[in-house]
Parts: sequence; structure tokens; C-alpha cells
Amino acid sequence: MLATLFKDERCQSLPAYSILEKMYLDRIIRHDQLKDFETRLEEHQKATMTDGSTILERAVIEHNLLAASKLYNNISFAELGNLLNISPERAEKVASQMITEGRMEGYIDQLDSFVHFDERNILTMWDHQIESVCQQVNGIADKIAALHPQWAALTLSAEMT
Repeated sequence: MLATLFKDERCQSLPAYSILEKMYLDRIIRHDQLKDFETRLEEHQKATMTDGSTILERAVIEHNLLAASKLYNNISFAELGNLLNISPERAEKVASQMITEGRMEGYIDQLDSFVHFDERNILTMWDHQIESVCQQVNGIADKIAALHPQWAALTLSAEMT
């Protein structure tokens, strides 16, 4: 849904497009941008949770935490709290909850007060996918060679010459 809205040319003229763009591109949303967006919401869209924050604030905190996980290998609770505009204790709690629920990869080091994010190296993932395809192609070639040994022998001798 987010991708559809982001790519729709009509949405680019909306006042909230910058928030949509940052959500889609996994960029950090600043507190002042959130407040500006919040002024456009109707009263019934500003539901408050038990901790006193709004649903929107919580969603943006979680989004920003995921965006930070793509920028940092690790970050202290104090710096994370500063980045998310919340207390270090709350930053730890949100990160812990997201990791526990499987919505973010990483672990908490309470002794050093750090969140460590698991690396999601795109090139490593790409390498694993290429390796998987190559193994599948080799498996298919082995099966063809087993079913048609004469063809495989001709192909092999042609490659050696």
C-alpha cells in the first residue's frame, strides 16, 4: 500500500508527501515533521495510549528505530533515545519489544547499554541468492547428465577442445 501511494503521481502534491516518502525510503522522520503532520489529523485520529503517547508517535518511533538499524551497527540507549526524541529507558524498551516480536533483528547489551543490530548486508544477501541459483543450475545439469550420458560426454569433450 505504501509503495502504491509513494509511486502515485497525485500523492506528490499532498502536504504529507514528505512523511510518506521517508516512510517508503526508510529514512528517519524528525520530531518537527511529525508535529507538522499531526496538526493535519482529525481529533479522532489522535488516539492516546496508556503511556501518554499517541499511536502516530509510537508508529514513528518504531519506524525511526528500523531506519536507524539500517544506518548503525550498534547504538547506545542514550544516543538512540536522542535520535528518537524519547528517554534512553524507553528507547531500550521499544527496541527490546521489537526484537522480541521479531520485527527487528538484533540484541540488547544491558551491561554496556547498547542495542546491536544484525547486519543486513545487501551484497551478502545477493551473493547467497546467486550461490543458490548456481547450485540449482548445477543440480539440473547433473540430472541431465545422469539421464543422457552420451550428450554429457559430447558436451564435455567439446569443452576440452
